Amino acid sequence: MNFSRFTTLAALIGAASLISLQAAVKDLPTKKVNGKLYHYYEVPAKETVYSLCHKLDITKDEIIRHNPAVADGLRKGMVLFFPAQEPQPAATTATAPDSDNATSEQVISHYVNKGETIFGIAHKYGLKTEDVIAQNPVLKNGLKAGQTITLTVPGSKAPACADSNTSTAKPPVKKEAEPSTAAPRQEMRGYVVKKKETFYSIAIENGLTVAALEAANPGIITLKEGQVLNIPYVPKEAVNADEHDELTASNEHADHTAATETDQSTPLTPLTPAAPVETKEPVSIAVILPFMLNEETPSKSAMRYTEFYKGFLIAVDSLRSNGAPIHVTAYDTEGSVLKVREALTDTAFRKHNAIIAPDNASQLAILAEYGKNNNVKVFNTFLVRDKSYLTNPSVMHGNLPSALMYRKATDALMERLSYSTPVFVSFKGENGDKAEFVSALKQSLTDKGNTFMNIEVDGRLESADLRALPTDGNYTFIPTSSRQADLNRIMPGIIEWRDEAVTPMVRLFGYPEWTTFRGETLDNMHNLNTTVYSRFYTHEDAPRTHDIDAKYKKWYGNRMENAVPRQGLLGFDTGMFVIPYLLHEASSYDGVQNGYFFTTAGDGAGSYNDALYFINFRPGNIIEKSRI
Repeated sequence: MNFSRFTTLAALIGAASLISLQAAVKDLPTKKVNGKLYHYYEVPAKETVYSLCHKLDITKDEIIRHNPAVADGLRKGMVLFFPAQEPQPAATTATAPDSDNATSEQVISHYVNKGETIFGIAHKYGLKTEDVIAQNPVLKNGLKAGQTITLTVPGSKAPACADSNTSTAKPPVKKEAEPSTAAPRQEMRGYVVKKKETFYSIAIENGLTVAALEAANPGIITLKEGQVLNIPYVPKEAVNADEHDELTASNEHADHTAATETDQSTPLTPLTPAAPVETKEPVSIAVILPFMLNEETPSKSAMRYTEFYKGFLIAVDSLRSNGAPIHVTAYDTEGSVLKVREALTDTAFRKHNAIIAPDNASQLAILAEYGKNNNVKVFNTFLVRDKSYLTNPSVMHGNLPSALMYRKATDALMERLSYSTPVFVSFKGENGDKAEFVSALKQSLTDKGNTFMNIEVDGRLESADLRALPTDGNYTFIPTSSRQADLNRIMPGIIEWRDEAVTPMVRLFGYPEWTTFRGETLDNMHNLNTTVYSRFYTHEDAPRTHDIDAKYKKWYGNRMENAVPRQGLLGFDTGMFVIPYLLHEASSYDGVQNGYFFTTAGDGAGSYNDALYFINFRPGNIIEKSRI
């Protein structure tokens, strides 16, 4: 797993390099960045590497070793950092009686309190994030309050915030805070943006939400290397445990879900098991789809199901070393209930542990009943409206149901709207196709006492329609329609008004259908800093996407169909989830296109996929994907 995007500045600068720094560097002012102490120097205009070397009495190689970006030249305003020696306490720390030196290691147990993050725990004990995860592989599935993890830390240095009960697995006793008469103040610290970082990756690393990070940095829309952001201090009590679990779970996979990938190609690797495989029992999966092999010329639909199956086989190949034989059998339904019943009469069918079900409600019902009677998981990938998961414990609904999707998107959007004024845009005499979502969102705003505005336009939104809005405001425009033609009637007017008024903060919020838009529509979405919610998204330029595309082309001699969603990637992500689930009971996987985060639907019921994403189209053609 690639953690390079989340490696702190301290990991890039070795502690041993402190010895080589010259006195001139040590005379520079210091500041803490990501919990580590650094000397810093802001590059003035017309500074050259040569003059800087002379000024700091340091070689060019040393400057570049600590600040790799200098290899591309110096720029005015660039902030350079050099590791500084932390002040040493006056008293020495005693070691254990049987210790030969002060660098002995100590093994402790840490009880995870509500609101803690992997990054925070690592910083507390002087470790790197990847060290904490390496010592506790279960954290690859996310950190949760109430867990107890084991850490190996230097025995000569106690954590700065360690309590006397740090090494016990019992939760600490919660004490009531003393009442304070002082007004609350938002504390901030500085954070220097590194190459290829995004709002999402920085928010994750610092235990924040994207909305909170943006609110602490008004006016900053795009990020640049060397830029300094404000990082608000968030008390542990203020962090929602569920939100925290989602953030930490997303952290591990952001190397292939965030749009601004590193230049280094990420190899196609299997999902890492949380623990060694204890059984060598084979895994057997039935893929029952309408391949329509009886047709002389297969339909486009049949070709898409074949592409799904091909992608599934790539996942099987990627997971072939997971510790157990994997058997996959394909059954052609030929679009017939009779063929499904015929497959069930085959004695070999009894060996299957899971079934990938077709897109037909009657056929799915037959397979769901079979799964319930034989304790076999039935994975429903294609029928979004099916509700059999509500009453059948064997059914796993692979899509977040629509009603739950609207509710989840609304709840996530509410936080972002707390920093801006929602402006709903509709057309006279026309009913928007997102009336249900808009109605639920307006009700949530009303319930929380938040104000919003309605603008009804005739035919096309003009800049004049917005001139009544105060120009010093922060606005989120929300159309009541998802249609591309309607979006194109709205965006030019918003852009013209924003550019005329100069000062307003403007962004656009929209719908899953918008992820398919291209050309001028997409350009305007980037211009307006647009966010949409969606069950899935593929970033075509991501290294892992390229890896799978290349493997698909090599195996099958052609490329996947350019469709949304791409069926080959859907098959791949499905296989990458289902197989480890059967092997290790893993309930989550953040994929190339589709994520799988299953949750139970209740007592005696099955489960459904709770994955939903915000896709942010930022200016500069930057795309970020974050799970909500």
